[in-house]
Amino acid sequence: MTDAPESDPQQPDPQAVKTAVSPWKLTSWVCCIVIIGSVLSCVIIAAMQSEGLKEVKVTALDAAAEPRDHDIPLIKQKEALPDYELLIITQELIGYKLGAKPDTSATEGLVWRLKKPINIDDIVGIRLQDQDKLISDALVEVPFSRDPVTAGNYRFEFQTVHSTQLGVESFFRTPIGISIVCAFVIAILLMLFAYFIV
Repeated sequence: MTDAPESDPQQPDPQAVKTAVSPWKLTSWVCCIVIIGSVLSCVIIAAMQSEGLKEVKVTALDAAAEPRDHDIPLIKQKEALPDYELLIITQELIGYKLGAKPDTSATEGLVWRLKKPINIDDIVGIRLQDQDKLISDALVEVPFSRDPVTAGNYRFEFQTVHSTQLGVESFFRTPIGISIVCAFVIAILLMLFAYFIV
């Protein structure tokens, strides 16, 4: 009867070698999951916040109730009409002036088109003003709505557009967006460290 060969105590157990996972390899897996989750979160949130205001139409309901520079009959009636101006106020309390329409009645509707859409989630209010050389007179202010809004003597109608660029820009301004970007950068750095060092 022959004795079974004794195992070399210096030889590592093959089963242990197979099952052992490097901490850096595990870290790489976690980083990959973080990166994929960050990209998916960016896409989802950007898609949700990609709607921007493109156009505003304001219509005066009663011409007699519109502001005038004077009420003198037969004298400069055209010049007496209001100089309507539209102001969009955002969460940063920045007012975006869309320009004035001097000496114009709004009974047939006045339309302001934005050169660059503004994210609807950033809009606090839309203010209609009667422009003046010194201080413009605020006539009425309304919140954004997908449905027509009536306030005072005016009806507001809004048109929006979906923009990928707008959604991405909005994403990177949110706290959750900044957190996801930080997690993404840290995950990339850890993967690079594990690749070059280990």
